[in-house]
Amino acid sequence: MVALATITLVLNDVALWIISGAIAAVIVGRLMRGGNIFLDLLLGVAGAVVLNVIVHYFTPDVLHYGFWGAIVVAIIGAVLMVTVVHLFTSRGRSSTTAA
Repeated sequence: MVALATITLVLNDVALWIISGAIAAVIVGRLMRGGNIFLDLLLGVAGAVVLNVIVHYFTPDVLHYGFWGAIVVAIIGAVLMVTVVHLFTSRGRSSTTAA
């Protein structure tokens, strides 16, 4: 029999993931020049929440990474999600603009 780990989410943690993911996504989206800011926000929040849930699921309670670790994981998740979507959606665009 396989015992699945339980995940306890606290509203403060989720709010922290959303805020840090949104900030990171907007910064990455602007650095990559292009895309929609609202799409970047949604992707960043989704990436931050998903990666934090995955890390919480696979990390034992003994190795809890704390406040700053949650922010770092949220930023990594947001950057990964926005970067991957920008890479796959920008193949038809050219890097020069017509004047």
